[in-house]
Amino acid sequence: MKKLSFLLMALSSFAFAQDGLYDAAPPANSAFVRVLNAPAATLGDKAVTADKAAASVYVVVPQGDFTAKIGSVSGKLKVEAGKFYSVVADGAKLNLLTDPSAENRAKALLVIYNLSKAASVDLKTADGKTAVVSGVKPGESGSRAVNGITVDLAAFSGSKPLGTLKGVKLERGSAYALVLTDSGLTLTTSSTKTK
Repeated sequence: MKKLSFLLMALSSFAFAQDGLYDAAPPANSAFVRVLNAPAATLGDKAVTADKAAASVYVVVPQGDFTAKIGSVSGKLKVEAGKFYSVVADGAKLNLLTDPSAENRAKALLVIYNLSKAASVDLKTADGKTAVVSGVKPGESGSRAVNGITVDLAAFSGSKPLGTLKGVKLERGSAYALVLTDSGLTLTTSSTKTK
């Protein structure tokens, strides 16, 4: 009887996977790529969008060279299997940033991207007392794994606040993209799309 029950559970799990309840696993030679601050973009043959000053979902791209386009800016980029990347338009060229992966499931991963004109940006608690990530140059990113907490965060240039996020709930095992532009700071929970 136990064998029959196990077989029925296995078959029902297979049926759910076939019905599309779960996304298919990406091929072993895949990289995960997203765009930042891009209302219209393509990564290889996949159309993606990111709201103004936000991050898109990660999409699966085969390792090696692929063509990316953000607005009217396009170019060839190269990615490695198993890695995560963000693509931003930097004037007339594309900039490929390597993202950290959220390896510690007991922590929340914060990644801040400086897409502003500020020469150096620090991510701190909104009161400016606790530094989270320091010294992020234009067109670059910085990251830190933190405990799960609800907190007010702000990006600073020196002592000047450039954007504030109130009541940010950081959950363990999740990753968050904080994108700073000259218009302010936004937060997007990182996610993947394997189809």
